[in-house]
Amino acid sequence: MDTTLPTGRRGQALAAGLVILTMAILWLGVISPALDLYADRADRIDALRARAAREAALIEALPSLQKQAQILSRAPTRAVLPGNSDAIAGATLQEQVQSMAGGVNAQLTSIETLPAEQVGAYRRIGVRVELSAQLAVVIELLRAIEDAQPSMLVDDIRLTATPVSPQNAQLPLDAAFTVYAFRVGTAKDDQP
Repeated sequence: MDTTLPTGRRGQALAAGLVILTMAILWLGVISPALDLYADRADRIDALRARAAREAALIEALPSLQKQAQILSRAPTRAVLPGNSDAIAGATLQEQVQSMAGGVNAQLTSIETLPAEQVGAYRRIGVRVELSAQLAVVIELLRAIEDAQPSMLVDDIRLTATPVSPQNAQLPLDAAFTVYAFRVGTAKDDQP
């Protein structure tokens, strides 16, 4: 077996090729993966630093946000009924509904305060309203309730028309519905 290696230009070219092949294998097998791993770790460290900076800013802002939340929780809001008890809030709601009915020339035949219910941190206060009026007046009253402050909800609407009417006569409808609004508090807040 002849084990002589090429010499001269041919040997130099073969040696250069082996060096290039070895460098390529080292690059693809060792150096490139190591550089990718380093870049991934550097990106991960940058992301963690950015996250830590955001969290530090949030932690720094937390006391002022808590103070602001306390101030806002004590401040009266136009989204809920005023009053420290269900009775006061119910009377306020009843008065507002009667005022809105008067504003649209609707004559209420009955208004009844309903028992309050706990809904999360709020008490749902309701009144049951009955009236006899033209459809346009009922719609105006419902629109006034929708636009009211504090926010009010209408539920369980029932409209009853007169069964027999002369042609072109606009007889009143009997309308009944429930109006709800909320106040901040719980049932134990009502206890003396």
